[in-house]
Amino acid sequence: MKHLRLILARKAKGFTQEEMAKLLGYKDKSGYCQLENGQVSMTLEKASRICEILGVQIEEIFFNKTVEEASTRSGRDLPKTGT
Repeated sequence: MKHLRLILARKAKGFTQEEMAKLLGYKDKSGYCQLENGQVSMTLEKASRICEILGVQIEEIFFNKTVEEASTRSGRDLPKTGT
């Protein structure tokens, strides 16, 4: 699974894949490309370093922020039980 938020954040900050690869210690961009494309597992340490380079919080890129709202009903809307 591609890390689309990572790709967007990298581009928004003006970094190329080659630059990110060098900053992360890769010999060339292929190792970094594999991270972005989800072909290799992302470690927490690597994710932290990427976010440090990009100047963003780890939650912004690597965690789903979707919050589901619980559906609630008032007492008068609840079905009546047999009494």
